[in-house]
Amino acid sequence: MIRIRRAFTLIELLVVIAIIAVLIALLLPAVQAAREAARRAQCTNNLKQIGLATHNYVSTHTFLPPACVDSTSNNTPQQNYGPHVRLLPYLEQTSAYNAWNHAFGARWNSNSPIQYELIQATVLTTEIGGFLCPSDTGRVGTSTENIGGVTKYVQDCSYPFNIGLNRRINAAPPGTESGNWVQNGPAYVLSDWDGACKRPVSLGSFSDGTSTTAIWSEWVKGPGGVPGKNGLGMVYRSGLNMASFPTDIQFAQAVNAITPTSNNQQWGWKGEWWAFGGSLAYSHTNFPNRYAFEYSDSNGDGNDNRAMSTLINPSSFHPAGVNVLFMDGSVRFVKNSIAYQPWYAIATPDGNEPIDSDRL
Repeated sequence: MIRIRRAFTLIELLVVIAIIAVLIALLLPAVQAAREAARRAQCTNNLKQIGLATHNYVSTHTFLPPACVDSTSNNTPQQNYGPHVRLLPYLEQTSAYNAWNHAFGARWNSNSPIQYELIQATVLTTEIGGFLCPSDTGRVGTSTENIGGVTKYVQDCSYPFNIGLNRRINAAPPGTESGNWVQNGPAYVLSDWDGACKRPVSLGSFSDGTSTTAIWSEWVKGPGGVPGKNGLGMVYRSGLNMASFPTDIQFAQAVNAITPTSNNQQWGWKGEWWAFGGSLAYSHTNFPNRYAFEYSDSNGDGNDNRAMSTLINPSSFHPAGVNVLFMDGSVRFVKNSIAYQPWYAIATPDGNEPIDSDRL
């Protein structure tokens, strides 16, 4: 009896391979979408934990943590570390907080030969997972510190503090100082010389309501010193003087008409040095996931006021929007298409703007 051996023909094999390839092509986007959904959920949870830590800080200290302390006194070293350091005990990072030397800042001081970053090196090189968005895995720069003979990177941060709208003359909210470029967001700087820095912010400062005031959001970390690298992580030179525009929205519209190129790149270190408060604030003048620009008169040299004089807006690798933490502890996903009225309204705690939460 002759046994017939069954086997696939070449054509049948090619058809099966083609079908498998089509199925993989259909399945892969779904897998990637599921992974991104999980990363976005983790990012949301990170912000919720920061919100809870902020409220616990306020319960203990009455006021929100300052963005930084800007002092000119030689007897009082600049404590330019930001709210991230101050929140460590409330984020189950007590050991890192205890290792921080609170008599000094996070990095440099023009009034002292002491290099603060050497004093704080152990904590600066400690990765705080709750400060990093899982969708943004890139590293900002190559800054390192030597810890016990081992070279370690200075760690980054994905979550900045809200300074409100850009400071402009006569734009202070009712009941506060008028003019002189006063800050109007929840983030504030304690200063012994700058009268434009807003007074400390407490829960009583949120006359607009805690559920309609943003306090933290996220941004795409910068590309560091990589020349010619474009994207949401870069801060560009606008070439525009904000004082020439009557309103923030007019300035933002003019800025958004500028085409970012390698020729107008200004600063690519966004998100570096997670403990340095002077460069960990964002503004609501520009919209989510737009390119970040600076004023024409901002030097971008890394001082404490740089973040206060730029259009560094929230950005993310999440599709179509960004996560925003509100003072009531809620986190909402704000779409790129949000209108400027609610986007500007949630920037300030006491601007007395009417806001429809359904428009967020």
